[in-house]
Amino acid sequence: MGFLFFKTAKEKERAERRERRHALRKAEGAVDEVTERIRKMEKDAEAEWARAKDAAKEGKQAAAQRALTSYRSAQVLITKLEQKKWVFKQVLMKLETAGTDAEFAKALGMMNKVTNINPELVEDVFDEANELLAESGDTDKLWAQMYSKEVEGSKEALQDHIPSMEDLERTLNEEVAGKIAGGVDPSALEKEI
Repeated sequence: MGFLFFKTAKEKERAERRERRHALRKAEGAVDEVTERIRKMEKDAEAEWARAKDAAKEGKQAAAQRALTSYRSAQVLITKLEQKKWVFKQVLMKLETAGTDAEFAKALGMMNKVTNINPELVEDVFDEANELLAESGDTDKLWAQMYSKEVEGSKEALQDHIPSMEDLERTLNEEVAGKIAGGVDPSALEKEI
């Protein structure tokens, strides 16, 4: 016959804290990993932009177009990863905040053991608290209105955040034209390899 092992309340609590710390470390690691991936993609995108510029300078329009397409594709993926990372952080923060429920319940339980309650006093305090909360709710509405005004323009489509191919081509040509003005034969730009 084997021994049955039952964890004490303290051991269970310690194990739960350990699991929470482990989960939080994994979540933070995931954010760090995505941040590093974004950094690498930005570096690769910069290299594509440089290739597009070099190809345009040499008059290789097809090569410039391919590099420009790769650059824009990287920008789209970077933006999507940034959005996912932001959402993940918001959910993580909400979950961490929700974890305070257990802590509050435990603290309240301890207070219940040592507190004497005067119902009239409690009623007065809650009435006063409700008045303050109503005023706070009005203030929250004002904050929400200000927030809405501030972020009004931030809900555009993805295309609004990333330049179109036409805009990228125009920017590329302007950069190349600035470099060429120093002595490159403009007729060489017309060749396409």
